[in-house]
Amino acid sequence: MNYTIFGEVVEGLEVIDKIAAVKTDKNNRPKENVRMKISILQE
Repeated sequence: MNYTIFGEVVEGLEVIDKIAAVKTDKNNRPKENVRMKISILQE
């Protein structure tokens, strides 16, 4: 059940702080799901 996410934040770094501040349970999982809208950019 371990996973790693790779990516790059190109704007909106304050969002990272908000995600990090979400309350977690004893398993370090968020108590509420964190929904994200993801765009994939191609070079």
